[in-house]
Amino acid sequence: MTGAGRKMGLYQGRIFWSGSVSLVDGRIEEPHTLQEAQAADFHHTFYFSPEQALKIDDGECGFFWISEDGEVEAEWRESLGRDIIGSIKEQITVIEWMESMGNKAYQNEQEREREDMTGFERFQQKVKDGILAYLPKEYRGAAVDIVHVRRNNDQEQVAVTITRNGQTAPARVYLEEYYNRFPDWASDGVILRTIAADYLTEESEMEWKAEMAEAIKDYGSVKGNIRLQVVNRDMNQESLRGCPKREVEGTDLVAVFHVLLYKEGEARASMLVTDRMMERWGLDMESLYGTALDNTVAQAPAQISSLISIYSDGEEPLTPEKVFSEEQDLYVLSNPQKWHGAAAILYPGLLQSIADAAQSSFYVMPCSIHEVMLAKKSDATDVWELQSMVIGSNRYEIPPEEVLSDQVYLYDGKEQKLSLATSPEKSKEHAGNREMDPDGYGGGEAEDIEEEMGR
Repeated sequence: MTGAGRKMGLYQGRIFWSGSVSLVDGRIEEPHTLQEAQAADFHHTFYFSPEQALKIDDGECGFFWISEDGEVEAEWRESLGRDIIGSIKEQITVIEWMESMGNKAYQNEQEREREDMTGFERFQQKVKDGILAYLPKEYRGAAVDIVHVRRNNDQEQVAVTITRNGQTAPARVYLEEYYNRFPDWASDGVILRTIAADYLTEESEMEWKAEMAEAIKDYGSVKGNIRLQVVNRDMNQESLRGCPKREVEGTDLVAVFHVLLYKEGEARASMLVTDRMMERWGLDMESLYGTALDNTVAQAPAQISSLISIYSDGEEPLTPEKVFSEEQDLYVLSNPQKWHGAAAILYPGLLQSIADAAQSSFYVMPCSIHEVMLAKKSDATDVWELQSMVIGSNRYEIPPEEVLSDQVYLYDGKEQKLSLATSPEKSKEHAGNREMDPDGYGGGEAEDIEEEMGR
């Protein structure tokens, strides 16, 4: 069945091939395209919503399809009867369909406006319009909203929320992942069923999040979970409003603070510390910084490996004294978890111990918020070439929310300080004045829990 040069049905502005019909009043309840049926290997349970598939199996609804010559066919499990068939025919228009038409049919100007959307915008609309059909009955009548959440580097991510009566802080499921995961030919049913299942899982965590919101108010219960992270100062002007932060001297970076949230012994989320939280805890900046630094050094110790060992023989962690003792050009500094490992540049005495052992200054290249690379300074080292590597990686390899900086830093062993290796003005020119694409702050589930704390 190719679908080329055959008949299809047109129902409420949508081209369709099969559908379900109520056996009580003969009204069409859920139409589906030929592509959706083909993607599900023509198994109705895989492309109809769970509710409709159950109605078909229980005999509340009947299944029908449009034959190649335009007739309504229903000889599947049992005949639907002439009255039901007649009712279906009154609700549809039979049209000539070619593969090149896709599924384009406009009932009104609103449909034409949707066609002007980007692919991701149409995907969002599809989720908003259809997700409730794939959720349990108690979600009927819930409000579905598409929200934009600010994350690291002032990037935004798009999420769907579903608010039932009485809810004040609904769960969120971020949509970019699903848009990128599913191929174009995947049926709406498969996509929406997957998102709905993940949403139910996320919502089941809401009770735990509420408990965490209460626990965070008690400094004693979370003191050991406060960790240090470094992010770009200029890229996070909006994200870090109302949050304590400490400048990393000589750089364009700031240190910020997160509380790791554990469930069943596993870190499941983190929350950005706000000025309000610090005030509630009765802390000043020095106390908060000291606690976070001690925790981070102990719980996420520095790990250094040569770049070649990572890509060839397997990662072999080195002590600071062994860095640059091998004939290797580049070394990676992070932590064993490879999560926000760039904060290791703040560990007391670490960079100086490397410089002392190597008897040389060295460059620090930010790969991402998770790691940095180290390169020994020498007459043969071209700092602009190093910066080109950083900029290229930031533009083409690293997700926008994980970029740390376009700058390259120099750690001077004699001066015992970190500084910019090139001027910001020349660096911007070198980067071609390219801006980061707008996309959200990477604070895990922090936004939901912060809303709980505000009440």
